[in-house]
Amino acid sequence: MRAAQVAELARLSTIIALTQLASTLALVVLLWEAVPRWQLIGWSLAIAGVLLGMIRLVVRARRGKPPDPSAAIHRSILRAVMLGLLWTVPTAIFSGTGTLDQQLAICLVSAAVIASATLTVAATPVTMLVFITIGSAGLTVMMARTGSPLLTALPSAYGLCLAVGGVASGRAFVHRKWAEIALAEKREVVSLLLREADDHGADWLWQVDSARRLVNVSAALARAAGCPPDALEGESLFRLFAGDRWEHPVRSAELQTLLDRMQARERFTDFELPVMIGGQERWWRLSAAPREDDHGAFTGYHGVGADITEARRSAEEIDRMARFDALTGLLNRAHFHDGLRAILNRSGHDRGRCALMLIDLDRFKAVNDTMGHPVGDKLLCLAAQRLSGLIASDDICGRLGGDEFALVVANAADLKRIEALGGAIIAALSAPFEIDGQIVRIGASIGTAIGPRDGRSAEALISNADLALYRAKKDGRGIHRMFAPALLASAHKRRAIESALRNAMDQGQLRLAYQPVIDARDSRIAGFEALLRWDHPELGEVPPDEFIPIAAEAGLLAQIGEWVIRAACTEAARWPDHIRLCVNLAPNQISDPQLPAIVLSALAQSGILPSRLELEVGERAFRTDTDSVTVAVDRLRALSVRISLDDFGACASALGHIRRGRFSTVKVDRTLIVAAAGRDPDALGLIRAIIALTSTLGMDTTAEGTETAAEQAIARALGCTHYQGYLSGMPLPPEEARALLVGGLRRTA
Repeated sequence: MRAAQVAELARLSTIIALTQLASTLALVVLLWEAVPRWQLIGWSLAIAGVLLGMIRLVVRARRGKPPDPSAAIHRSILRAVMLGLLWTVPTAIFSGTGTLDQQLAICLVSAAVIASATLTVAATPVTMLVFITIGSAGLTVMMARTGSPLLTALPSAYGLCLAVGGVASGRAFVHRKWAEIALAEKREVVSLLLREADDHGADWLWQVDSARRLVNVSAALARAAGCPPDALEGESLFRLFAGDRWEHPVRSAELQTLLDRMQARERFTDFELPVMIGGQERWWRLSAAPREDDHGAFTGYHGVGADITEARRSAEEIDRMARFDALTGLLNRAHFHDGLRAILNRSGHDRGRCALMLIDLDRFKAVNDTMGHPVGDKLLCLAAQRLSGLIASDDICGRLGGDEFALVVANAADLKRIEALGGAIIAALSAPFEIDGQIVRIGASIGTAIGPRDGRSAEALISNADLALYRAKKDGRGIHRMFAPALLASAHKRRAIESALRNAMDQGQLRLAYQPVIDARDSRIAGFEALLRWDHPELGEVPPDEFIPIAAEAGLLAQIGEWVIRAACTEAARWPDHIRLCVNLAPNQISDPQLPAIVLSALAQSGILPSRLELEVGERAFRTDTDSVTVAVDRLRALSVRISLDDFGACASALGHIRRGRFSTVKVDRTLIVAAAGRDPDALGLIRAIIALTSTLGMDTTAEGTETAAEQAIARALGCTHYQGYLSGMPLPPEEARALLVGGLRRTA
């Protein structure tokens, strides 16, 4: 753009120079008797000297050696400053010695010179504005001598008007040049495209006579048809298109449509049709218009054609990839949703029923992690094959992503059939898979919603089927669950709990209650277990086993768990030094890498000894990720806090860890205590074995949930060192727990 501005300036420089010289000569003649001649001559020579530099720009441009655009513009601004200052000499100096006529001439000539800048240097707005500003200042000085405020302000207003007009003219010049540059670029691109087409023969011209026989066959058309031009000359166009199938009574729809349009002598554009070339089907795109001679008689068609076979194949592949899962070949999520909407709309119109079944593969992540993604991908393909073999022809099956599949049963009038299909899917996916010589076993959980009963839109049906799938997973996996309205109510309640839980800590709704842990040997209080409670103004008292899993899913458990540890340690600092504090750790909380730091900080802030804090780890935590839980427990033990194994007896996951002495206390699950109180021999034998093991290793044993005298008695008789439960003490507010300790009350069986 700067180069264009310089070129425009060079083009008009001759006019600028002539205008300046003519105006200078006119004032010299008019003022020759009024102004000292040496001043006039010096002034004239100065202007001529400035104009000489401008003429040099014209000469260089005509010789094809234009200067650097930036430097040329800077020099033009400098010349504008010098010329502007020189033209203030007549208005500010010469006008003081002349007659009224001479002053009027100076004013008119100067105004004309200033105005000429808007016509000659508007292409470089800065140059124009500099000259107009300086020239208007000179006129203002001249008019100020009249003593009239109006005349004094008139040159400034005149200069402002000229500046606005000049800037507008300059902007128009810039816009026009940009448009010319863009047009030149487009012309260059079109030229390149035309040369490319000529070089490679991507498109070709074709021509037929009134009988639709090829004439003037081009070399490009012959190459596309795979035979020499002479062989095609006079050949029927449609015989070329159809090949050996021309005599066949059944022709392609595209070929018949083209024949009808050419018989009707219609123009057509970008018409695509299959053609047989060398025994292979290819696709051509044709455009043509009918032609007539000077007498109006039809002479045939002239047109252009192109082979679009590869482009069409690419488009078909892109379309297939956009609609189907690249790994399994099933419908992808977007196309499956489209199919679901179509079937659901048809069911609503026909007053029928369809079924959406969401299928989640159980234990697939473990296969991916242990056997690698290639095995996982093969497993997904085999699972897709088994699913496809179980559905009817009018049903659809898709992969929604990861290990999630879905299918739509178009006719779900018989719900027993849907139940049976769910069972068949679980059985098929639970059967062993053989992959690369290895046997792989997984399972499946299924959630089903019936449309339009359970949802009149695809989104509602998917949401409700997902609720049923969530219930199936929660109930133990490998299960098929149908949607029921109660699931939706439960989901709404979960969302309400999650929403309220996010504000519970800030609003002080969470609190801790403390349940006494009794020493079985002297029936005295040995410590308290901190139990989390939540009182919501609308939801009421929400049970921990209801809101803690929701907190874990919502990512709130770490924040709540930290608050529990800190609040409990702060409260324990008010107790006697021999009273222990027991705090439960949620499974997700145990593996938190920040947990040791949080515990250490809580101990330091509260000032209690680490040996007074007992952190309880549930036995079920060892069933999911034993290695990470083991590492976390060892990190906590390094802080010198006590570690308790909670709910022992519910499963046998932590027996090896007891043998390694990782725990200070083992808490026997309530189900074993209840069974032992009922004189169950298996329970009695198991508890005796647990106590024998823990006593040998120097661990305490606590009987959980002793709610009757018989349960307390059996716990004592079997050798449990501690017990806790509603019979020996209900969970208490902090004040009542402290009062219980201060009163020195004994808790007896």
